[in-house]
Amino acid sequence: MDRLRGEYVEHLELLRARDDDGVEPDSAVLLDEQYTALRLALLAKKRATVVRLRDERRIDDAVLRQIQARLDIEEVRLSRGELVED
Repeated sequence: MDRLRGEYVEHLELLRARDDDGVEPDSAVLLDEQYTALRLALLAKKRATVVRLRDERRIDDAVLRQIQARLDIEEVRLSRGELVED
Protein backbone atom coordinates (compact mmCIF):
# COMPACT_ATOMS: atom_id res chain seq x y z
CA MET A 1 0.00 0.00 0.00
CA ASP A 2 2.86 2.37 0.81
CA ARG A 3 4.53 1.62 -2.52
CA LEU A 4 1.32 2.33 -4.42
CA ARG A 5 0.75 5.54 -2.48
CA GLY A 6 4.31 6.62 -3.30
CA GLU A 7 3.77 5.94 -7.00
CA TYR A 8 0.59 8.03 -7.00
CA VAL A 9 2.30 10.89 -5.17
CA GLU A 10 5.15 10.81 -7.70
CA HIS A 11 2.68 10.70 -10.60
CA LEU A 12 0.76 13.68 -9.18
CA GLU A 13 3.98 15.67 -8.79
CA LEU A 14 4.90 14.94 -12.40
CA LEU A 15 1.46 16.00 -13.61
CA ARG A 16 1.79 19.27 -11.71
CA ALA A 17 5.29 19.77 -13.12
CA ARG A 18 4.00 19.25 -16.68
CA ASP A 19 1.83 22.34 -16.49
CA ASP A 20 1.08 23.65 -20.00
CA ASP A 21 1.78 27.33 -19.31
CA GLY A 22 4.82 27.48 -21.60
CA VAL A 23 7.34 27.07 -18.81
CA GLU A 24 10.35 24.85 -19.45
CA PRO A 25 9.89 21.39 -17.93
CA ASP A 26 11.61 21.01 -14.60
CA SER A 27 14.23 18.41 -13.76
CA ALA A 28 11.65 15.94 -12.39
CA VAL A 29 9.86 15.86 -15.74
CA LEU A 30 13.11 15.49 -17.68
CA LEU A 31 14.28 12.69 -15.40
CA ASP A 32 10.96 10.91 -15.78
CA GLU A 33 11.16 11.17 -19.58
CA GLN A 34 14.74 9.86 -19.57
CA TYR A 35 13.78 7.01 -17.25
CA THR A 36 10.87 6.06 -19.51
CA ALA A 37 13.10 6.13 -22.60
CA LEU A 38 15.63 3.93 -20.81
CA ARG A 39 12.96 1.44 -19.77
CA LEU A 40 11.59 1.28 -23.33
CA ALA A 41 15.10 0.64 -24.67
CA LEU A 42 15.53 -2.12 -22.10
CA LEU A 43 12.26 -3.71 -23.21
CA ALA A 44 13.52 -3.75 -26.82
CA LYS A 45 16.69 -5.51 -25.66
CA LYS A 46 14.64 -8.05 -23.69
CA ARG A 47 12.48 -8.73 -26.75
CA ALA A 48 15.53 -9.39 -28.89
CA THR A 49 16.97 -11.65 -26.21
CA VAL A 50 13.87 -13.85 -25.84
CA VAL A 51 13.60 -14.22 -29.62
CA ARG A 52 17.27 -15.23 -29.72
CA LEU A 53 16.67 -17.77 -26.93
CA ARG A 54 13.75 -19.22 -28.90
CA ASP A 55 15.84 -19.34 -32.08
CA GLU A 56 18.56 -21.17 -30.15
CA ARG A 57 15.83 -23.59 -28.93
CA ARG A 58 16.57 -22.74 -25.30
CA ILE A 59 12.91 -21.76 -24.82
CA ASP A 60 9.86 -22.81 -26.80
CA ASP A 61 7.22 -20.71 -28.55
CA ALA A 62 4.83 -20.87 -25.59
CA VAL A 63 7.40 -19.36 -23.25
CA LEU A 64 8.28 -16.75 -25.88
CA ARG A 65 4.62 -15.69 -26.16
CA GLN A 66 4.22 -15.49 -22.38
CA ILE A 67 7.26 -13.28 -22.00
CA GLN A 68 6.26 -11.13 -24.98
CA ALA A 69 2.80 -10.61 -23.45
CA ARG A 70 4.39 -9.32 -20.23
CA LEU A 71 6.72 -7.07 -22.21
CA ASP A 72 3.74 -5.77 -24.21
CA ILE A 73 1.91 -4.84 -21.01
CA GLU A 74 4.95 -3.00 -19.67
CA GLU A 75 5.44 -1.18 -22.97
CA VAL A 76 1.83 -0.03 -23.05
CA ARG A 77 2.10 1.19 -19.46
CA LEU A 78 5.26 3.16 -20.23
CA SER A 79 3.98 4.51 -23.55
CA ARG A 80 0.65 5.60 -22.13
CA GLY A 81 2.13 8.93 -21.02
CA GLU A 82 3.29 9.65 -24.57
CA LEU A 83 -0.21 9.05 -25.92
CA VAL A 84 -1.79 11.38 -23.37
CA GLU A 85 0.59 14.22 -24.25
CA ASP A 86 -0.08 14.07 -28.04
